[in-house]
Amino acid sequence: MTDASHSQRRWVQASLGALVMAGIQASNGIITGIDIQGTVTQLLNLAAQPRTRLADATKQLQNEQVALTSLTALVVGVQLTTDRLGQSSLFTSSTATSSNATALKATVSGTPLPGSHTFVPVRQATAQQLTSTLLGSKDQLVGAGEVVIHQGGFLDESATLDSLNGGAGVARGSIRITDRSGASKTVDLRFAQTINDVVDAINKTDGLRVVASVNGDRLKLTDTSSGTSTLSVTEVSGGTTAADLGISAISTTAASATGTSIQSLSNRTSLSSLLDKRGLAFPATGAALKFDLKDGTSVEFTSTLNPNTATLGDLLSAINTAGNGKLTASIGADGKTLAFNDTTTGANNFAISNPNGSLAKALGIEQSVSGATITSGRLVAGLNDVLLSSLNGGKGLGTLGKLTLTDRANVSATVDLASAKTLGEVIDTINQAGNGVRAQLNRSRTGIEIVDTTGSTTNQLIVADFADATNTATKLQIAKSVNADSINSGSLNKQWVTENTLLTDWNKGKGVTFGSIRITDSAGVESAVNFKQTAPKTVGDVLKAINNLAVGVEARINETGDGILLVDTAGGSSQLTVVDVGAGKSAQQLGIAGTAKSLTVNNVAASGIDGTQTLRVETTATTTVTQLTEKLNALAGPVNASILSFGNSGVRLVLNGTQTGATGRVALDSDLNLGFSETVTAKDALLAYGASDISGGVLVSSSTNEFDNVVAGVKLEVLASSTTAVTVSVSKSSDGIAKQLKTVVDQYNKVRDKIKTDASYDSTTKTSGVLFGTSAVLRVDLAFGKLFTGTINGAGSIKSITQLGVRLNDQGRLEFDESKLNAALESDPAAVQEFFTKEKTGFSARAKDIADTLAGVKNGALLARSQALQAKIDQNNARIDGFTSRLDKQRTRLLNQFYNLETSISKIRNNLTAINSISATITSSTR
Repeated sequence: MTDASHSQRRWVQASLGALVMAGIQASNGIITGIDIQGTVTQLLNLAAQPRTRLADATKQLQNEQVALTSLTALVVGVQLTTDRLGQSSLFTSSTATSSNATALKATVSGTPLPGSHTFVPVRQATAQQLTSTLLGSKDQLVGAGEVVIHQGGFLDESATLDSLNGGAGVARGSIRITDRSGASKTVDLRFAQTINDVVDAINKTDGLRVVASVNGDRLKLTDTSSGTSTLSVTEVSGGTTAADLGISAISTTAASATGTSIQSLSNRTSLSSLLDKRGLAFPATGAALKFDLKDGTSVEFTSTLNPNTATLGDLLSAINTAGNGKLTASIGADGKTLAFNDTTTGANNFAISNPNGSLAKALGIEQSVSGATITSGRLVAGLNDVLLSSLNGGKGLGTLGKLTLTDRANVSATVDLASAKTLGEVIDTINQAGNGVRAQLNRSRTGIEIVDTTGSTTNQLIVADFADATNTATKLQIAKSVNADSINSGSLNKQWVTENTLLTDWNKGKGVTFGSIRITDSAGVESAVNFKQTAPKTVGDVLKAINNLAVGVEARINETGDGILLVDTAGGSSQLTVVDVGAGKSAQQLGIAGTAKSLTVNNVAASGIDGTQTLRVETTATTTVTQLTEKLNALAGPVNASILSFGNSGVRLVLNGTQTGATGRVALDSDLNLGFSETVTAKDALLAYGASDISGGVLVSSSTNEFDNVVAGVKLEVLASSTTAVTVSVSKSSDGIAKQLKTVVDQYNKVRDKIKTDASYDSTTKTSGVLFGTSAVLRVDLAFGKLFTGTINGAGSIKSITQLGVRLNDQGRLEFDESKLNAALESDPAAVQEFFTKEKTGFSARAKDIADTLAGVKNGALLARSQALQAKIDQNNARIDGFTSRLDKQRTRLLNQFYNLETSISKIRNNLTAINSISATITSSTR
C-alpha cells in the first residue's frame, strides 16, 4: 500500500472518530445507529432505583419533621397562653367607666382599687394666643428694632387658693355678698383656682354692685351702689369659704372694707414656695448656717433636707435640734418672716453667717446684732405680688430710698420707698404721691410703668433719683425724662430659674433630653459630661456636674435669673465652646450650646455663654410683616406666628402658643410700635374631685387635658367642660380571665386540629397522615387530655378546670362555658386565682411542666423526635450523595464503552473497505 493510501486511511479513521463522538452527543451512534443516551439512561434508571427509594423515604421524613415543627409551635402557644393564667395581675384587672364619657374619659392605667369617684370637669387646657394691632398689609415695614419674648419672670402671678392660710388653703364653696342697696347675690367659688379667680367671680356677678380687689395679702370689697344699708359677706350652706378668704367678718355701712390677712407662713409651707418660688438652696457639703452666740459659743447647722420636698417646719425643727436649746428658730409674729433667738447671755454679738453657700443671705439673716433676736427678710409677698428681693435676677434691688416724680403739668412729688418689701408696695406708695402720676405693671407684666394722668402735654414726664445716694429710680429702671405720657421700666428681671428648678419643668414642661455635651474652654482644654449617665434632676445638679469638670468654666444662674450662664475662666486666646455629642440635645435644650460672647457679669467684662430663655428677634428698616413672621417661626420657640388677613382692611400678626396650660404663657415687648393683645389666655385644665352642689372638693390642674393617678391607677381626660358631676366607677373585671381562657381554648383546639389532620387514617382510601402512629403525637394527646380532664391537687378548693367551664367535648376539642367561670369568681375569687396561680401546683405551673416535657429544649418529646428525624435525614442525604456520585461515574463509563464500541466497529468497517479495495486492485491487475 502506498504512503498516500496510509495517509488517506488515517484521515478517514480520525474523521470517523469525530463522527462517533458527535453521534454519542447526539444520542444515536453514527456507525451502529444505537440510541446511546436513551440506552445509558435506562440502564442508570435501573441502577438508581435504590437512590430513588431512599429519596422518597427522606422526603417522608422531612414532611414528618415539618409537621412536628408545626405541632411543636402550637404546643408552645398553649404554654404561653397558660403561662398568662399564672400571673396574679390578670386577677387584679379592673375597668373604669365614666357616667359622661363625652366630657370625662376614664381608662385604667394601673391597678386601681374598686370604688366610685365624683368629678366635675371644670375646663380644658388652652394655649395662649396673642394678636397684634392692625397693620396695613403683610408687606408693611415694621421698622428697625426688636421683639422680645418673655417666657417667665411675670410679676402678676396670682396666689393659688391651696397655698393660702399657711398652706391650709381655702375650702371652695359659695359665698353670699349683699351690697348697700340691699341686692344680695350668691357667688359660686367652687371652682376658683387662684385669688384672681375669686376677684373675677365677684366682679362678674350680675346685679351685684361690689368691686373686689387685692390689697397686699388681703381682699378688699368696694361698694359702688348708692345705697346706705350694710355691705356684708355671709357663708352659704354652712361652708367656710368666706372665712378662709378672710372676708366673713365684713359687715359695714362704709363704702369699702378690707378682709384679714390670708397669706402667711406655717410649718406646712413648702420650702420651694418661699421667696416667690425661688426656694432655698443648701450647700452640698459643710454647714449651711453658722450661729455665733452671745455666750461666745457657736452652732453650725448642716442640712440634709431636700429643698424641693421639705417644709418650713422641717427646716425649723432641724435648726432647733442643732441649736440644742441655745438657739431657737420660729415663724415671726407677722407671719411673713422667721425669727432666730439666742437664748444664751453674754457680751458678744449674736451673728449669723454663711460658712458655705448663701442660705443666710437668701433668708436675709446675714447679720450681727447686739440683741438676742435676728429677723429674716420677707419670705412671702402679697396675693398677686412679688418680693423686691426676687428682682434683678434674684439679687434684689438693695436698699431703696426716695425718688421724685414730676407729672406733665409740672407738679412734683417725693416718694419714700425705704419701707417697701414688695413691688406692690412700691406701686401703692407711688400712687399715693398726690400728683398726676399713676404706677402700674407694664403691658408685658414683667416691669412697671409710670403713667401721666393729667392730660397735659406742656412738660415732660420725669422720674429721677433723689439726693439720698440710694439711686432708687435707677434701680427700678424708671429714671427717665420723656416727652410722652408713660415711662416703662422694661423687664425688672424677676428670677424664675434657680438651682432648685426641676428639669422636668424645663422648657415649658417638656423637660430635657439627656445626652452628652462637650465643653472646650478658651485655653483649648476639653472635657465632657454624660447627663444620660448622671441623670441630673435639677438645674443645680447640672451646674455641679459642669463645675466638677477639669476645664476653665464656671456654671451658674445667669444675671437675669432666667437661665444658665457659663463663664470662661481659662483666659485663653480661643473661645469657649459647648456642643452636643452625637444625637444628644442637652446643651441645646439647656440653652448653653454655642460659642462664647462678650458679657458683663457682676459689672465686670467677661466671656461666656448666656443661656437666657428670653428670646429676641431683631428687625431692620426693611423688615416686612411677612419677614418678621418668618423670623419668629425660625426661633422654633414657644409661639407659632401667622398672618390673619382682613382683606382691604389690613392684617394682624397672630401668635399661637405651642404649649397648652399656664406654663405656656409668654409676653411680648416691642419697640416697633407693634402692640400685642392677649385674645386667649393660657390656662390649665381643671378637674374638681369630690365636687358637689355646695363644695368644689379638691381642685387639681394639668397643663394638658390628661390627669394621671388622681385616682391611683386611672387616667382621666377632660374632653369638654361641664358643671354637672361625672361619676367614674372602678370595678374588678373578670374580662381578662375569661378572655385568656378563651385564648387557651382556641390555642389548644389548633393543636387538636393539627393532630386530626396529620395523625389520621382514612380506611376508605387506605391513606394516613404524616404523623399517623407516631408516639410523640400520642404523648401530646394523652398529656393535654389529662391536664384538661384530670384532678389537680394542691391548688386550693378548685380541683379541675372543668369546674371553671373548660371541658373536652366528644370530638376532643375544648369548649368554654363563661357562666361557670363567673359563678366561681362571684362565689370565691381567691380560690379561682389560687387554682391558676399557685406556685408549682397551680394549673399554670402544671401546664408549663407538661409543655416542657413535650416541647422543652431539654428532653422535650417533640423536639427529641425532630432531632432524631434530622439525624436520619442527614444520614440519608449522605447516602443519596454517594449514590449520585457512583451513578455519575457509571454514566461516564457506559458512554465510554459505547464510544469504544463505535470505534471498534468503525475500524472493522475500515479494514473491510481496505480489503475490498485491495481485492479489487488484484482482480483488476490479473485481468
